[in-house]
Amino acid sequence: MTDSIQRAPALQQMTVQNSRGDIESGPLPTGPARAARASHAAGQFFSGLAEGARKGLQTTSGGLQTVGNAAWGGLKTGGSYAADKMTVAGKAGWQGTKYVGNQSWKGAKIAGKASWNETKHSAVTLGKFASAPLQNKAWGALGGHALQQMVTCGLPTLMREEAFIEAYNMMLPHLAEKHPAAAVGLQVAVSLANIAAHHHIREPRLARDPQNNAVAVRGQFGLSPGQADVIQRDKPQEWQNMTDKHQQDSQRVTGQQVAAELMNIGMSAAGVLTGNPGLTTRVLSTQLRNVLYAASRESLQATGSMVASRDGKPSHGVSDGDMRTNGAWYTLNTLAMGMLQDGLIQKALPQGYTVSGPEIRDAAGQRLSGKELHAMAALVSGIRAACNTVIETGDAFLGKHYDAKRAGDSQKFSPSLPMKDYGRLLDHSIARLSWNNFANASTLAAQQVLNAATKGSLSPQLSSLLNNGGTAAAFGLTYKMVNQIYQAHSKVRAAVAAATSGPVNITAAGQPNPAADSRSQQAIAAPPSGQQTAAIQPSGSPQSTGNSGEPSTSGTA
Repeated sequence: MTDSIQRAPALQQMTVQNSRGDIESGPLPTGPARAARASHAAGQFFSGLAEGARKGLQTTSGGLQTVGNAAWGGLKTGGSYAADKMTVAGKAGWQGTKYVGNQSWKGAKIAGKASWNETKHSAVTLGKFASAPLQNKAWGALGGHALQQMVTCGLPTLMREEAFIEAYNMMLPHLAEKHPAAAVGLQVAVSLANIAAHHHIREPRLARDPQNNAVAVRGQFGLSPGQADVIQRDKPQEWQNMTDKHQQDSQRVTGQQVAAELMNIGMSAAGVLTGNPGLTTRVLSTQLRNVLYAASRESLQATGSMVASRDGKPSHGVSDGDMRTNGAWYTLNTLAMGMLQDGLIQKALPQGYTVSGPEIRDAAGQRLSGKELHAMAALVSGIRAACNTVIETGDAFLGKHYDAKRAGDSQKFSPSLPMKDYGRLLDHSIARLSWNNFANASTLAAQQVLNAATKGSLSPQLSSLLNNGGTAAAFGLTYKMVNQIYQAHSKVRAAVAAATSGPVNITAAGQPNPAADSRSQQAIAAPPSGQQTAAIQPSGSPQSTGNSGEPSTSGTA
């Protein structure tokens, strides 16, 4: 038996290394601990950081000190320089101010002296005219105008204001509050009828001019046939411009009616949408009031006259320049009488009572009704009628004065009952509606905006001034245009009547016979605008709703 001899395996390592040494020899020598090493490194870092910070602070402190010194030196230098310059500039400015002040004072004295001389001259001229009735024989004519306007303006104003107040207080509870949609529908119908009257009645009547617009143009600008012939022959372009202006003004009269009705419909609808039936009723009652006034005033104007031309010379209307003067006077007088009217009404009413357009409230803020409403309405309407009559008397007197003066004539007291020219109801009345409705609507709309902006915080006096000022401006800015269209319509009516009745009643120039013209000229020259001051109501905060208890001016004629 043999034993196999096995080869011994390869030599094996006697030691096994690991992180701590080897198994046989034991652990390796240990170095510094990790915490100790980290601590040493941190100490070195913070030590360097502290040293760096110390050096940085020293450097920064030195830099700041240097910069501060430099800045302070610069400020002292700049301040001294600026102070020196300011002193120099101040001295120069003071010298300049004194010079300008002296020159301004000298200029003001010169201008003031010239203005005083001019004002004194105007005052003397006006005084001579007003205080010399034996020389200009104007007192009788002025009395005649006053009597005529009491009838043709005062009575219609009294009627319209009574109707205004009564209609408002009747429609508010029974129509606008119960049936707001019907109230807006009625307003739309009235507005459309007003616009249609211009397109289908007034404008076609003006186009009847038998001389192809020549009579209308002459009437609008107050020209005689001879003056018109000269312009047509020697200045054809100027005549064409006047013709274009006439057509544009007639269209503008229609256009302002359209604008007024858009505002009226908008405010009527706004009253319903905002739960303010008083505004809806206010707009509708104002329009009914204006229709009544226009019809009654023009009817009375055609019926009677108290003034005529002294020598019976044919006149041709108020000139373009004189119409501007009339418009300026009319605007100022409307403002003055509107303020006076507000004050008089407030004084006449019982203590604590207020008026806002057609609405009258007692001291407790409740709307009046029944007999008390009728009594207060009559009082308010009477004051409005009186103030409106004053405006129209002055306007009629000035219009007739300028008309007669251009013809080399004057005016006199001459009562008559022509009882003709009722055709003016179809053109003057419609043009008047445009004028009144536009002024009323724009003023009422402005009041709504003002009241919304101020939340009714304006004092009664300031409210009265703003509202009366707006009313006067609305009427004054359109005075010349509307009254010239009145003149154009008047001359066209006369020319058409002359053409249909034969040459007996007209002159060779196609103008009305002087005798006939003398009776109707007053109505032609007197701008029929009597409704605006009556539209200015007692003052107070701007009336925003038409049924508020706050006093305000209505601004709606």
